[in-house]
Amino acid sequence: MGLRSRLLEIPIVYEVLQNGLTRPQTLNWLVDEVLEVSPGLRVLDVGCGPAGILSRLPEVDYVGIDHNRKYIEKARSVFGSRGRFEVLDVNDPSFKDLGMFDLVMLIGVLHHLTDTESHQLMRSLSMCLSSGGRLVTFDCGLVDGQHPIARFLSKVDRGRYSRTPKGYRSLIEPYFVIEQGIARHDLLRVPYTHVIFRARAR
Repeated sequence: MGLRSRLLEIPIVYEVLQNGLTRPQTLNWLVDEVLEVSPGLRVLDVGCGPAGILSRLPEVDYVGIDHNRKYIEKARSVFGSRGRFEVLDVNDPSFKDLGMFDLVMLIGVLHHLTDTESHQLMRSLSMCLSSGGRLVTFDCGLVDGQHPIARFLSKVDRGRYSRTPKGYRSLIEPYFVIEQGIARHDLLRVPYTHVIFRARAR
């Protein structure tokens, strides 16, 4: 693991970078228009990091999982009993023990996983998303005509598997019904491309 990756494993470094790069309105758009979280939902945040998004959610039954123990310890110290936080790899067999969810979100997860790992995760998620539930993925992407800086940043991201929208779709579509797939180029303070999918249980 390189120095950059090691630094980003530290919660405060990760949070400072995220907060510094993200436009103020981005999280509002994500929560209000993409996730559409309403009170009382059971929410699974896969690869939750320090779970900063929880501060913007209404009262929900929140479960956050991440393989980084430091992130989970930070989430527990900040949010306490407002959520359940587990050190868990996305492809741990005990994933199925978490129960059923109304919303599953993967914010910046799939571009860290190989195709094989992503398919395994999608299979697991398809079995824990309730009828009528939603899946939301949000990752850096490669699209035709994107800003050269955005393309460069996507290729050098610590997640080594940035994909085209078609590539992400191929991971999701076998397990879920895709309702929306969009690319946004204006969510950070620097040129960057995000690919977002919303899907529902089959």
